[in-house]
Amino acid sequence: MFKSVMLHFFAFIKVNMNQRSIVLVFSFFFWSSFAIADNTAETLKIIIPFAAGGPSDLIARIISTPLGLALGKSVVIDNHGGAGGVIGVSLASKAPTDGNTVLLTTSSFVITAGIATNLPYNPRKDFEPVYLLGEVQSMLAVSNLLGVNSLSELIAKAKGPKSLNYGSAGVGSTMHIGAELFGKLANVSLVNIAYRGSVPAITDLIAGNIDLLNADVPVLRNYVKDNRIKALVIYDTKRSPLLPDVPTAVEVGIPQLLMTNWYGVLAPNGVSLDKRKHIEEAISKVIKQPDIAARLADAGFMNPKDASGFKVRLDSDFERWLPWLKEANFKPE
Repeated sequence: MFKSVMLHFFAFIKVNMNQRSIVLVFSFFFWSSFAIADNTAETLKIIIPFAAGGPSDLIARIISTPLGLALGKSVVIDNHGGAGGVIGVSLASKAPTDGNTVLLTTSSFVITAGIATNLPYNPRKDFEPVYLLGEVQSMLAVSNLLGVNSLSELIAKAKGPKSLNYGSAGVGSTMHIGAELFGKLANVSLVNIAYRGSVPAITDLIAGNIDLLNADVPVLRNYVKDNRIKALVIYDTKRSPLLPDVPTAVEVGIPQLLMTNWYGVLAPNGVSLDKRKHIEEAISKVIKQPDIAARLADAGFMNPKDASGFKVRLDSDFERWLPWLKEANFKPE
């Protein structure tokens, strides 16, 4: 754009060499340049309601630079972890509606709504979907020291005299909900051992200090491939391209054991449709770039959706999980 302005400027000078014209052109060029600089100086802030270093932070850093180029502005990642994501989501809900702030969150956005009380925001009214970056398959894995090689063997052991426990990132985390979903469908009772994130839980799973856990496939992939833990089931109707030897929920005889963790971008309610559409189109272009698409695929991302498709997914998740969570009556930590 700057090059185009310069070409028009010199063409005008060549044709109009009188003093008055030159003054007018310089005035036009000065203010036009100021407007261009002012526009490019704008920043898109991506609020992530989790600590830096996690999956959400990783995906944001994959897309941030090309997204900034697509939008013509800088992109800043702003992590605000704590309270199961409530702090960051609340901050995003109160952000200015100028289109320069968005929220990048996960399925926990829905889960928290079904567990937490007195949320400082309304998840169904205070945000508008912009883009679903993708969903990641979930899986159940056990410690090698547990001595089970299939889901049926795990269920049999869980129904024995000794209670089995599982690791999670706390009540309301997808790790917690995934394990409890298995327990309910298999009709077994499991004890939740809460950790400050997935890494310490996986460390204890490898050591045999806990029996099992649920997590995203990309998170557990390398541990499974290195035979440090054993994968028993993918919570999906299709096998994972990252771990193709692990059976699906349908294949192990529990077809309702379905759960994928999505990662999506939302805007505060009040941001104009035009501005939301602008960001949506930019994200769509970015994730289709071959290098970005390859990195997302390697991270296990699949099935991205535009704003309308994301809304369908959100509505479906609210309808599925809120009644289930209400019945389960989990107490927030």
